[in-house]
Amino acid sequence: MAPAPRFRGIATAVSLFVVAAYVGVTLLFVNPPNPVTGAFSAVKSASTPYFAQEWNVFAPDIARSNPQLRVQAQWRDARGELVKSRWVNVTEIEFAAVEGHPLPSRVQKLSWNALSSYLSRFDDLAPAQRLMVQDTFIERSGAGFRGIPPEELVDSLSELGDDRGAAIGLLRADFALKEYLTYFATASFGQQIERVRWEVYRERPNDFERQFDSVAQHAPTTLRFGWRQADDAVRPEALAAFEEVIARYGDGS
Repeated sequence: MAPAPRFRGIATAVSLFVVAAYVGVTLLFVNPPNPVTGAFSAVKSASTPYFAQEWNVFAPDIARSNPQLRVQAQWRDARGELVKSRWVNVTEIEFAAVEGHPLPSRVQKLSWNALSSYLSRFDDLAPAQRLMVQDTFIERSGAGFRGIPPEELVDSLSELGDDRGAAIGLLRADFALKEYLTYFATASFGQQIERVRWEVYRERPNDFERQFDSVAQHAPTTLRFGWRQADDAVRPEALAAFEEVIARYGDGS
């Protein structure tokens, strides 16, 4: 029975060593780069398989980029000439409603949800169909222009792929997004909008192991879609809601 205290002491010492080693290696991973962590680079490399983690450690399906919806519009001036607007960042304006508010307005989810729905349908298309969707959906009509009729768009898009349902689903989302952005552009520029087009601007944060780098690891990307004819009736009561959002949270320039 005499050796028991010695074994307890040994067990305590080993346990303390293991805990101290674990805490020490953990600090090597979580601290910003400095001379101390650099001196133990070999220890860090050997421990990487057991201690390293990514941004998605708590969310396996975390998004790897931050998409933003931008819109550009055209309207006629007093001489009947088309005027092209600057790009307006719709998502940036809506997200401004969140900053500094413990219970923010749900308006910040509109463009995010619309864009997510649209891109999920876009990703389901065949490559040739995607190219068509990124083109303009406007054609000449007499002395002016008009939107290509929906039936023609469905047939043309369906011929480029195997799933007619996917083509119809995308075009429905396309028409909804066009109407939404027509309201947003009308409220932004105070003009009778004739055409709109949009783009998806993505920024991707640095990978976890380069989180402290001052230089961006990934360059921003832009996915642009062609012009759509703004042929929807703009309802004053709906337009007023968009005008209020823009007046309160900025112009997205």
